[in-house]
Amino acid sequence: MSSEKPILAASDPPPFSSENVAGTSPFVIVCEHAGRRLPASLGTLGMADEHLARHFMWDIGALELARAIAARLDAPLALQRYSRMICDCNRHWKAESFIPEQGEGIPVPANIDITEAEREQRRAEIWQPFQDGVEAMLDRRAMDDQQTLFVTIHSFTPVFFGVERKMEYGVLFDRNDSLSPALLEVLRARHGDKALANEPYSMSRDTDYTVPVHGEDRGLDSVEIEVRNDLLSSPEEIEARADDLASALRDAAATLGVRA
Repeated sequence: MSSEKPILAASDPPPFSSENVAGTSPFVIVCEHAGRRLPASLGTLGMADEHLARHFMWDIGALELARAIAARLDAPLALQRYSRMICDCNRHWKAESFIPEQGEGIPVPANIDITEAEREQRRAEIWQPFQDGVEAMLDRRAMDDQQTLFVTIHSFTPVFFGVERKMEYGVLFDRNDSLSPALLEVLRARHGDKALANEPYSMSRDTDYTVPVHGEDRGLDSVEIEVRNDLLSSPEEIEARADDLASALRDAAATLGVRA
């Protein structure tokens, strides 16, 4: 057992939070990179304050978008608001990228040469409670015989290491189940090549955890949606994208014979 001082104080919020758990939708929405919160015990992870508002700390606009989509669908929502620079709740805890040593080329000093005890603390205090919360939410739905379509919401930068990303939406999946191609077809009919499959990166069990484990391993129709973050720069833009994606998800569900 680790003798390290706890990372989270009593005043720190829990890693897992949920909203609208009694929602009537077949959709369950998850946002793993919803915030950039840092526990006081970890300070700024050794980074300058100017870097703490960079996209690598969290998915900018994803929380607000996820909430707006969930509201339109009357869907339960699961959130994790600690920065992914502490540990990435969309990675397996054994993955090399679980505790990043840099973000977009910016070193994260507190994450360099981290000890196994420190790694285990972050897993136990941040990662595991979030995974347990998502699992419990899905277990309850299964016990109640509720159909579940599993969706995670993320955002991405318009430029990454000098490479411009022109697409607006990415539809990510590991196994090509029914929901992901149905959603991609709807979005491509509306937006053409601004909606792409497995962009800005391909999903695998090395790069993702939530959809492969909580979704696909349960046999749930699952998809990860990525939205370019400059399209989420204002409340009005977020509302417009939420309208688009909520209706696209409904249309995709309808092709599967699911009323949403």
